[in-house]
Amino acid sequence: MSKSSRLHFTHSTVAFLLILTGLMLSSQSLRGALADLRIYLKYAHIVCGVIFAITTAAYIVPLTAKWKTFAWRTMQKAGYILFAFLAKGAIFTGVLLAFGMDIGAAGGISVLHLHKGLAMISITVILYHSFSELLNLLTTRSGVAEGGFQVDRRSFIRWSSAVAALFGGGVIANWLGRGGNENLFVNKEKRFSNCNQMDPPPLPNLGSVPPIGGGYEGEFEVFTVTKIPCANSDSWQFRLFGLVDQPLTLSWKEFLEIPRKVQVSDFYCVTGWTVYHATYEGILLSRLIDLGRIKSQARYVKFYSSDGIYTSALSLEQAKMEDVMVAVLMDGEPIPSDLGGPARLIVPKMYAYKGVKWINAIEFIAEPHDGYWESRGYENDAWVKGKI
Repeated sequence: MSKSSRLHFTHSTVAFLLILTGLMLSSQSLRGALADLRIYLKYAHIVCGVIFAITTAAYIVPLTAKWKTFAWRTMQKAGYILFAFLAKGAIFTGVLLAFGMDIGAAGGISVLHLHKGLAMISITVILYHSFSELLNLLTTRSGVAEGGFQVDRRSFIRWSSAVAALFGGGVIANWLGRGGNENLFVNKEKRFSNCNQMDPPPLPNLGSVPPIGGGYEGEFEVFTVTKIPCANSDSWQFRLFGLVDQPLTLSWKEFLEIPRKVQVSDFYCVTGWTVYHATYEGILLSRLIDLGRIKSQARYVKFYSSDGIYTSALSLEQAKMEDVMVAVLMDGEPIPSDLGGPARLIVPKMYAYKGVKWINAIEFIAEPHDGYWESRGYENDAWVKGKI
C-alpha cells in the first residue's frame, strides 16, 4: 500500500469513527442506555478528532503540489474546497467544545449547534464521495446505438447516488438536529411539552413579569436519561431529611408559600451550548437549609429527582451560594416538564448536570456523594470556566 493510500485509508477510517461516536453522543434515545460509556465515547470522539485534524493537515502539501496537474473539472475542485472548509470548521468548533468554550448565542447559535450543523453537511458530502468512489470501481460506460441519444451510465448512477446520499444525509441531519427528542417546535412558547398538573400555579413576583432579563436567548436542548416524569399537585411533595433536627415534608401549596427570589442567570451545558440571561424565580437553597435546621455533622447536600434515578450533590458551602435556588418559574412562566419542572435546581456557576431536574427531595449528609453523571466520570466540582 502506497503512502497516499495509507493516508486516505486512515483519514476515511477516522472520519467513520468520528461520525459513529458523534451519532452515539448526540442521540437522545441512547443517552440513558450508553450513560456508563458516555465519558469514554466523549474521549474517543476527541481522540478521533485530533487524528482527523492531523490527517487533514497531511493532505495539504500533496494536494497543493498536484492541484494544477489534476484533470478535475470545476465541480470536482469545488467539492474538495467545500470539504476542506467543512473539515476546518468542524475541527475549530470541536476544539472549542473540547475546552468547554462557547462563542455566544447570537441568533440562537451555539458551538454545539455549529458543530452539529457542520457534521450534518459533512456526512452528506462523505456519503456522496464514498458512493461515487465505489461506483468508479464498479461501473462502466454504456450507451444506445450510434447516432441515438447517448446515456452515460456512470454519470447517471453517480448522480443517483448523490441524490441518495443527500436524502440519507438529510435523515441523519434531522436526527442529529433533534437530538432524538420530538419536543422542539418553531414557536418559543410552544417548544417544550408540559405534562405537569400543578394547582395553583406559582404567582410571579415583580421582576418575573415582565422578566427583568428580557427573555432568555439561545436554545435549550432536552436531555434526559429517563422518561420525563409528570407531576400532580395533589401528590407532589418536597422532602428535607437526613442530618437535620427538623425533617420536613412540604405539599405543593406549602412549598409555594416560602418566599422566593427573582434572579437573572445564564445556563451552561457541559456539551457546549448556553442559554443567556434567563429570569428564574425560586426558593434560595440557603433558605431551605435554614428550614431544615441541619446538624453540625452535615457537610454535603444531596439532591433527588422524581424520576427515581438522577441524583447530584453540592458541598454545604456551595449550596449556600447566593444564586443557588430551587426554581419554579422561568421568564415568568412555570418551568415545563421538558425542562425539569415543576421545580428544578439552578446552580448558575456550575454546568447544568448539577442542576437536578424534577427535584423533590434534599438530604443532608456527612460524606461526599457522586451523582448520576459524576459516578460516570464527570467532575464533582463542575465549575463553568470563568465563572469562579
